[in-house]
Amino acid sequence: MADYTYRPERDATLGLIFRLNALWEKADRKALSGDIDGWELVLDRIFSNLLYRDEAILVENKKGEKEVNLNDDNLVSWKIIKRNIRLAKFKWKEALRKRDRKFITYKEEHYTVIVEYDIWLRKFMQSRNLYLKETEHNPSKALFGGAFR
Repeated sequence: MADYTYRPERDATLGLIFRLNALWEKADRKALSGDIDGWELVLDRIFSNLLYRDEAILVENKKGEKEVNLNDDNLVSWKIIKRNIRLAKFKWKEALRKRDRKFITYKEEHYTVIVEYDIWLRKFMQSRNLYLKETEHNPSKALFGGAFR
């Protein structure tokens, strides 16, 4: 029988924060270089890392088949954002294919929805208390709430 009283010496949140910071650095590099598709993929990875809290449950669908339900309202928001991104990208590619001059407008729309995705993710991360304290002037106190010992 497993011992469920085990408590790790270190908080796993620290690893998550380092991983998220590395991903945000990659996202910013992709955005600044104009790699919009790469930027979106890194944002997807950040979102995946932020969904760790809620338990995934096994449910039976209407056809009697088993499905995994991630049971998270934020996943619904993410699906709406991803649909908006897909639509904007489709309009841009379609206008480009048809040599329609509106392709520039649609390219800008595609960029804008990715920016909105980025902002939404940052707010989501903040709601999970995974950002460093914003008001701390001493970096050694920001991450753990106190000076390093």
